Amino acid sequence: MNQKGIEFSVQMTVKEVYKYTLYHVYNGFSGRFGLIVSIAALVILVVNFSEIDDRTKTIFIILGLWFTVLEPLMALSRVKLQVKRNKAYQQPLNYRVDENGITVSQNEQSQSIGWDKLMKIVETQSQFLVYSSRIHSFIFPKSMMGGQEDAMRALILEYTKDTDAVLNSRIKRLGKKMTSQNN
Repeated sequence: MNQKGIEFSVQMTVKEVYKYTLYHVYNGFSGRFGLIVSIAALVILVVNFSEIDDRTKTIFIILGLWFTVLEPLMALSRVKLQVKRNKAYQQPLNYRVDENGITVSQNEQSQSIGWDKLMKIVETQSQFLVYSSRIHSFIFPKSMMGGQEDAMRALILEYTKDTDAVLNSRIKRLGKKMTSQNN
């Protein structure tokens, strides 16, 4: 950690934005429900294939493929267009995370947000997702953090403890593990 803070640059890619998008598609109730319906339709189709008429097979195939194949393909198409059109994604975003919050800069522009303004922070297997509102978030791919994931987690735990920011269980669990290893 650099003076109780870390710095890293993120070059947004289709892969990283796609991971973020799939997290949102499948992490909510409707995404999980849709996935269950799709899997159930495929199971019913396979188990009862010889007993189902062609029209019903078609319906089950469409239902089965909707959240397992079609939604991911449509999301990938949207993400490719988004990354291509979003000018902020064309150059690396430079981040500093410290006691003051998160500062993002690109070219000559800079913007900061304090820890008390953050709504939610989620750690996935490959990213930290830091939400300042329901629709605005920072995507921090772990692969671009230069091995500073533990430092990031420590900063999050330290500076959000007196805020209303909601942390997911992965941050808390790995944070406790880090604390117990340090003691």
